[in-house]
Amino acid sequence: MMVMLAMTIVQRGFGFFRGIWFCRLMDESQVGIWSMAFGFITMVTPIMLLGMPGALPRYVEHFRRRGHLTSLVRRVFLATVICTAVFVSAILIAPEWFGWLVFLEPQNTSLIYAVGFAVVAIIMFFFVNELVSSLRQVRAVSLMQFVQSVVFTVIGVAWLSFGGGLTGLVVAFAIATLCAALPGIWLLRRGWSSLQRSTEAFDAAAMWRRLLPYAAALWMMNLLANVFELSDRYMILHLSPGGEIAGQAAVGQYHSGRIIPMLLISLASMVSGVLMPYLTAEWEAGKREDVQRRLRGVLMGIVVAFTGGAAFALMIAPWLFSTLLQDRYSSGLALMPMAFVFCIWASLVTIAQNYLWVVEKGKLVGVALAIGLVANLSLNAILLPAFGLTGAVVATLLAHGIVMLGIWVAMWKTGYPVDWTMVHLSLLPATLLSNPWIALACVTFTLIVSPDAKGWLAVIAKRMPRYRLAWPIH
Repeated sequence: MMVMLAMTIVQRGFGFFRGIWFCRLMDESQVGIWSMAFGFITMVTPIMLLGMPGALPRYVEHFRRRGHLTSLVRRVFLATVICTAVFVSAILIAPEWFGWLVFLEPQNTSLIYAVGFAVVAIIMFFFVNELVSSLRQVRAVSLMQFVQSVVFTVIGVAWLSFGGGLTGLVVAFAIATLCAALPGIWLLRRGWSSLQRSTEAFDAAAMWRRLLPYAAALWMMNLLANVFELSDRYMILHLSPGGEIAGQAAVGQYHSGRIIPMLLISLASMVSGVLMPYLTAEWEAGKREDVQRRLRGVLMGIVVAFTGGAAFALMIAPWLFSTLLQDRYSSGLALMPMAFVFCIWASLVTIAQNYLWVVEKGKLVGVALAIGLVANLSLNAILLPAFGLTGAVVATLLAHGIVMLGIWVAMWKTGYPVDWTMVHLSLLPATLLSNPWIALACVTFTLIVSPDAKGWLAVIAKRMPRYRLAWPIH
């Protein structure tokens, strides 16, 4: 995990550079279209795969110990191929409908075909990434993410700099994603033959009986999470007065204000993906208290690091928007403090929900997200027409708070100790709404009084092992 954190810092640096230059090289309506395209790609992929590749981190260790990992992977891969074929067929049959849904531009079929290609590419990457992560090959996962970010930054910025359009930008994303899958494929191919195989017959029916309920719960969670994450942008696009250009421009402003905050969510997603197999291994070994202790320390370390980093980012944001973004995204600057708060809350939820998946109570994650989605849609419908973009951001902030509260309640109901420390880490990001200096003071106070925060950050500072791809898993 230390290797992952170190590489992610560099990787997100490339992502930040890419986001800034995309905003410089495109106008706000084009930025809005790109934001909708990228959001659709990341939203639809786990949904249409029915949660099956996402179940690998939970069950790879279980079947590997019994010598049936290859049988599990073959069946999940076949199911993934079938789901991909269904999606590609839908894109080819009804491109105009997808164009209207994603961009409010049913005539732009070339862009939709590019989005379909990108979805196929990210499916391949997603499957390999989930399998490599399940095998606890943290360094390989980090390398894959790093390659994807760097290659897309180089190709994307070069394409736009020479006058390229949005269709080529989406294709560039697909190419970078395919390149990023190669390190994982190489590692799997090199070590697959060394896996232990059982002489007992594999009970495929029993595998599906155990995997499908988990995958179904994960699918529902992905559906709710991705619709929840994208719902504010869809409502801004479709409900903003002034037509499609005004809606796309509003989404572009919203995108600019989330460039830095969204880096935190992407980092939390990587931490969550790496953490899950370790929590699962400890749970399978009967170390229930170790699972809670590890997760508690990670949550506290994340909230302290993210809140402190957000406070610093807010201090330099005025210069950033005036100089690098040429004062073209003033609305994005104004909404950034709220964006940081709900992105940190979303990061906590992303990591904390691992506990519910480990104890096989993932349906409670879906319940929390469903409540948050209803709140988000309702609040946006009320606040967006009255207050515009600011109203949409306030609605999203409140909805994220509701989801976080729901996750804490679900964890408490399933045996996780929720105390004043959890209240502390939940409220710490909200100090960003007042002043960055006040937030830094609160972070400093937390470091003084919280052993979990001090211990976690000390590990980050001291333990940076050498980068090395190792096989087999022991």
